[in-house]
Amino acid sequence: MQRWHCPQAARLLTVTLCGWVTLSALSVRAEAVGKGRRQIEPLNYQGVNLEAGRFQRQFADVSRYYLDLSNDSLLKPYRQRAGRAAPGDDMGGCYVGHNPFGQFLSGLARMYAATGEAAYKDKAVALLEGWAECIEPDGFFLAEKKPQLIPYYYEKMVCGLVDLYEYCGEKRALEHLERITGWAEKNVSRVRRYAGSGGNDGGEWYTLSENLYRAYLLTQNDRYLAFAKVWEYSAFWNFFAQNQGTNIFTRGPAYHAYSHVNSFCGLGAGYLAGENPAYLKTLINAYDYLQEHQCWASGGFGPNEALLPRERFVAMLNETSNHFETQCGSWAGFKLTKYLISFTGDARFGDWTEKLLLNGIGASLPISDGKPFYYSEHNTAGSEKQLSKGNNSARWPCCSGTRSQATADLHDIIYYRDADGLYITQFIPSTVRMKVAGTDMKVTQATTFPESDTVLVSVTTKSATEFSLRIRNPGWLAAPMQAWVNDQAIQSEVDGKHWVVIRRKWSDGDTLKIRLPMKLWVSSVNKEKAYPAAIMVGPVALGVGAVNSNPAKKIDLPNLDTALVPVTGEPLTWRLAADPSVVVKPFYAFKEGEKYYLYLDPSPPIGASYKAARYSGGWKDFGKWITARAPGAWLEYRFEGQGIRIHHFKYDDGGRFQVSVDGKAVGTLDVYGPKRGAAAFADFSGFRHGKHTLKMVLLSERSPESKGVFGNVAVFETISPRAQ
Repeated sequence: MQRWHCPQAARLLTVTLCGWVTLSALSVRAEAVGKGRRQIEPLNYQGVNLEAGRFQRQFADVSRYYLDLSNDSLLKPYRQRAGRAAPGDDMGGCYVGHNPFGQFLSGLARMYAATGEAAYKDKAVALLEGWAECIEPDGFFLAEKKPQLIPYYYEKMVCGLVDLYEYCGEKRALEHLERITGWAEKNVSRVRRYAGSGGNDGGEWYTLSENLYRAYLLTQNDRYLAFAKVWEYSAFWNFFAQNQGTNIFTRGPAYHAYSHVNSFCGLGAGYLAGENPAYLKTLINAYDYLQEHQCWASGGFGPNEALLPRERFVAMLNETSNHFETQCGSWAGFKLTKYLISFTGDARFGDWTEKLLLNGIGASLPISDGKPFYYSEHNTAGSEKQLSKGNNSARWPCCSGTRSQATADLHDIIYYRDADGLYITQFIPSTVRMKVAGTDMKVTQATTFPESDTVLVSVTTKSATEFSLRIRNPGWLAAPMQAWVNDQAIQSEVDGKHWVVIRRKWSDGDTLKIRLPMKLWVSSVNKEKAYPAAIMVGPVALGVGAVNSNPAKKIDLPNLDTALVPVTGEPLTWRLAADPSVVVKPFYAFKEGEKYYLYLDPSPPIGASYKAARYSGGWKDFGKWITARAPGAWLEYRFEGQGIRIHHFKYDDGGRFQVSVDGKAVGTLDVYGPKRGAAAFADFSGFRHGKHTLKMVLLSERSPESKGVFGNVAVFETISPRAQ
């Protein structure tokens, strides 16, 4: 692939912003419309710089990756559809089907807002201009002439164009937004099918309102306000208006998780735009419902990308390996909590931001060849089920788009402000420059949190100024927060909105040191039962390294302080006192291919194992998988869902299976691979949600490179209703 090189990229680790936090003209315009709806203000990427640490490194790696993508390759399908010259390589994979192009524009625009580095804006504008040349006279703008998920694609482009205007000041983005919105007003289906996550009358239509409201906030153009109202998801949101979210399953057995959580951001943007004031209460209720019923200990949600009744949610710990759509879910959570913190001024919502930061996107692997870290896996069978950290097998899915946005957001989830001072919600090495009472001020966080429980906040100012520093008081604290100003202990009382407030006249060189006591604790997925359970330290989800048997049988969860022995020189790492071969460490510390358990259960059910199927003769059971070598050997497995994922292993003598569902052929499964024993899976989906019968028959045909027709199966997973 042709590479797009940026001479400034090598300097990203040392970029220093010299401007102070002031609202841009565009942000002022948006705030004028939403006046009075925020109690405290997010800094909207302005004046914040990440300092040396893991999150600065992650941002540098991610931003370089997206800067290096070929513009010609990114624009190729649009140019081909428009009949223009289309140099560059095919992006392949899900690039057209999941359409992350608009999200790439958004991510680049936000990276520019965060750093002031011209390379991000230049690339975003170049892509904008190349794409705009391909818009048809009637405003049609998509990559294919007959797209499958029009609302889904339109929403992403609206976000990208709004962000180019807000964060890059690119007025042409608004001109193009007008053109494509004119087309959308005439051509996007108004069926608005409830929970519709696929098809032209579905396609996650219910996520559209947020960015249309944002367009209205920035432009005050009533066209966007009216169109946003069209896409409000009242039928779903009303379940939460009176804090009755558990009733959602009276209307549907499952909901696509990311898009439905993302739809709540429409409540936030609508509230900011001056719509129904009750939207704030609905948004708070939705947040509380998610934390109580739909989130794992890690902060992740959506097994098999579905919101499910609680009993099914718990059961999915054993029935799937796909427990959290990591990039998309982190992005939705970041946005939702920013709305809530700014509207309510309450720090408690930052606890979820923190979990997603440390155990979600911050625990993910680098994107490679367009393949992002898609799912976080929590299955209680752990390494016995061959669970290990790894990236998605498909290139350029939706998570490749949200990764660029959520990583840019690392700059925008740390600080808030009001006329009285600064609010610190996340403990990340960083610097913020701002004006307080007309005085230029720099506030710096120095910390290795969570490896250390100490944060040092220092103040640089030209003149002594009185203001308040407010520090989020996390819900996971093992003891009250301790604080020292200039090495003198002070009383750290918590206010009614979960902030520790230190108000004083701050002088140049003043320091605030805080200590955040952490302890080992256990998070059970079912409050009435000890298992399944995850080991935590503070907000950090801990994984148990792969062992030869289920470690839950060895770990005394009620007595973790004596069961686990700290490893000297390795922060947040322990060994099991009874068996030092068992290592416990943060999920984010596990490397690619490293096997682990996250949720523990002494006797997890094996309902999704190959043992649940019915077999013909000629199969051989190897304990963790089953094999056949004779063509004609078959298996049958019954499942309930809209698809099936078949886990297997690749071998250089692997053959092919004919795969049928309910008596109809749906494809073939080829288990050939040059690397013997490589874990793999294949999906067969798109069926009506319900009960189905899978049948697999080993064929005599094989790949030309294969040495035989050996077949194997390890695990079956059902796929619940989801969006693209």
